[in-house]
Amino acid sequence: MTRPAARFALRLFPALAAALFAWFVNGMAFAWEGMCLDTAARVNAREGLPPHMLGSIAITESGRLDPDTKAKVAWPWTVTSGGDGQYFPTKAAAIAEVRRLKAAGVANIDVGCMQINLKYHPDAFASLDAAFDPETNVRYAAKFLKELRAANGSWAEAVRHYHSADDDRSFAYAKRVAKNYHELTGDDAARPVQVAQRTNAKRMSAASRARVAPPPAHVASAEEIEKKRAAARAEAEDWRRRKLEAYLARKAGAVDG
Repeated sequence: MTRPAARFALRLFPALAAALFAWFVNGMAFAWEGMCLDTAARVNAREGLPPHMLGSIAITESGRLDPDTKAKVAWPWTVTSGGDGQYFPTKAAAIAEVRRLKAAGVANIDVGCMQINLKYHPDAFASLDAAFDPETNVRYAAKFLKELRAANGSWAEAVRHYHSADDDRSFAYAKRVAKNYHELTGDDAARPVQVAQRTNAKRMSAASRARVAPPPAHVASAEEIEKKRAAARAEAEDWRRRKLEAYLARKAGAVDG
């Protein structure tokens, strides 16, 4: 190779290396973007959950917009603590952030595809590496949803309680899941969460309260109040009379003796 050609090759190499690195990173990012939803679909079918339930929740929990396609995707290296989620480029970076938060005394941390909370699920994962493994993360979410369904009676209630036991927060969450289900599948009729159940749930809550609530107190009229007062006065007067009679009887006995 001639000297000018060698110099040209040396100038070209950094640009070529940068291009190859960008291609590699973009390719990996593309693969990672599909990781949560692919895993969710696989676990969903294996565990017998309603179609697309895990995928809809994953997008709700860790979804972000792809800058190129503008599609919403669930991101496996998502960390949330006290606000919006942070989307890290690698698992190692996400793990480092969780360790930093814990070192700072933060316990309320959501991680991974399904944003499992490490504070409320301290035994969910053997390690942070496992917590950010999409298969392990999604599998735990499926187990948790099954437990919630058994405790609350339906898949719709399970989805609501996956987020919160508070009615207002959980119904707002269910709406977001339903919206993401529609965007994911294009199907609005068979969505896993029927928002209309909110009305039924409220009716059931009202009925439950009616069963356990005491009957409304009777409001006495002025006449009834006066009768009660007169009866109380008469009872007090009778008590004083009996006490006086007993005292006089004891006194008379003492004199006779």
